[in-house]
Amino acid sequence: MRNFIIVILINMFALFIVSGIFNGISITSWQALIVAAIILSLINIYLKPVIKIIMLPVNFFTLGLFTLFINAFLLIIVEKIVKGFYIADFTTAFFGALMLSIIYLIVERFVIVRDQSFYNSSSEPKVHYKESLDKDNIIDVEGKYEDDKNDNV
Repeated sequence: MRNFIIVILINMFALFIVSGIFNGISITSWQALIVAAIILSLINIYLKPVIKIIMLPVNFFTLGLFTLFINAFLLIIVEKIVKGFYIADFTTAFFGALMLSIIYLIVERFVIVRDQSFYNSSSEPKVHYKESLDKDNIIDVEGKYEDDKNDNV
């Protein structure tokens, strides 16, 4: 839930920046900005993966460039749903979605804390470096050799 709220805040920031950069994208109020960020976050979480799977062959043949058109289409969907959020045309939506993606990636890189245990595929617990240097875990080859040498004398 915490990450979802952070995603909404990142989308709010990105939409605010993009509306300032492009004349064809306008947001009339803070309420419209908040609602647009929530709708965009929900669409990116639930609808975008389905569309990307359906359009996978086209995306494959365009080497992933069709994803930019999908993002523009989803931004236009948000514009149709939210009153007070306006996009002039598809070209503006295309470049606005591209800028949104860039801003989102940059900000997400520094803000969202990922749970590393989620990405760990092994079921074994992680061993910290300091714990792995305990004397019980180290095989002392030289000391063992010295002990064998002393036994023979």
